[in-house]
Amino acid sequence: MTDLDTAYEPDDEKVERHASWAELFFDLVAVAGVAALTHVLGLELDAAGLGVYTLLYLTFWLSWTTFMLYSNISAGRTRVVRLMIGMTGLGVMAASVPGVAHTVLGHGNDQRPVTVFVIAYLATRIYGAHSWRRGEILLDFPVVQYSAGLLPWFISIWIQERWKPTLWAVGVGLDLLLILAVSGDKLLQQVQAKFTARAATRRRRRPGAGPGGTGPVIQGVSVDPAHLSERLGLFVIIVLGESVVQVVDAAAGARYGIGLLATGVAAFVLLAGMFGLSVVFGYAGLPHLRAGRISTRAALGLHCLVTGVVATLGVSLSSVVGHGSDALPDSGRWLLCGAMAAYFALGVVTGVASRSSDTQRTISRVITGIAVPLLLGLLATDASGRTLVVCLALVVLAHLWFERRSAPVQDQGQGQV
Repeated sequence: MTDLDTAYEPDDEKVERHASWAELFFDLVAVAGVAALTHVLGLELDAAGLGVYTLLYLTFWLSWTTFMLYSNISAGRTRVVRLMIGMTGLGVMAASVPGVAHTVLGHGNDQRPVTVFVIAYLATRIYGAHSWRRGEILLDFPVVQYSAGLLPWFISIWIQERWKPTLWAVGVGLDLLLILAVSGDKLLQQVQAKFTARAATRRRRRPGAGPGGTGPVIQGVSVDPAHLSERLGLFVIIVLGESVVQVVDAAAGARYGIGLLATGVAAFVLLAGMFGLSVVFGYAGLPHLRAGRISTRAALGLHCLVTGVVATLGVSLSSVVGHGSDALPDSGRWLLCGAMAAYFALGVVTGVASRSSDTQRTISRVITGIAVPLLLGLLATDASGRTLVVCLALVVLAHLWFERRSAPVQDQGQGQV
């Protein structure tokens, strides 16, 4: 499995490559789709709303990942038209989200947005899955070349409305299972063995055929780690920027005053601090990650979770701006504090997995990053949303201060990075 690392390649073999303008454009469209999901939590902030939000978020992330990995592998052979078609699919999905949220959560009965969203998702994933050249298998993340998880989505077009989210969950669950269970190397061996067996069968059916030939050769391809880390980091940055946009948009409709200013500054400090932890003191947009310490598959899985948490946090912060000095409802308070605790929990997992966190740092991050937000969610029932955001911003600043003053953890196997 390829690691996210170029630090140990010979200098004469390193080729510096950066995201193209077309790839950045594609990322912006994908994040616009994620931003459209605010309509889901804005309608109904409960278990059903969170479930639909999660399902729809994963559809955007999986679609984005499919085309992102295609452009990573193709490099200079990337076809801009293919990316544009992918963007069109994502744009249709994003435009359908409000209607999907209204219908699925029981606030309307118009089936057209739901059908349009499902068809756009199916078309985008299937088109993206056929982006690779014939005979290529992506070793690092082969799920993007599979279509098994799309079958429940296809069936959902013709079933009753109440069963659609269940089938969507089954489809996404199949994709997640494939991510965990399918090994690119084993898949390459199986596919090559199948083609070799077919070629042998054809030779036996032809009298006088020679023994030579093993059929088509299947080639395994791996990602460019430096380019991948840049794309993952850029996506996190864009999601953070979209969260800032949501806060600004909420502030534009609120009553001006010192309280609004304090809330806006605290929200911006919190998001900027997360930028510092994920990008400045992290790697590939993941807090506490170091290059070359975890596999590509693990990095992509953590990236999915981190960006989902950041997007959710943007919804929470905009809600705080709207509530002003009032106490948040229980669901809103837990969404805000739970998202922050989840972000720091993922940072703890990343730090331990990449061996960039010793025991003392891990314990400190668990207490301040996970326990404190959860205690605020449990005990601060009468506190205003503004107070909660200020407290969480202070937690993030404390983590930034600690990161600046702490020396990197030494790794005996690889040395200091």
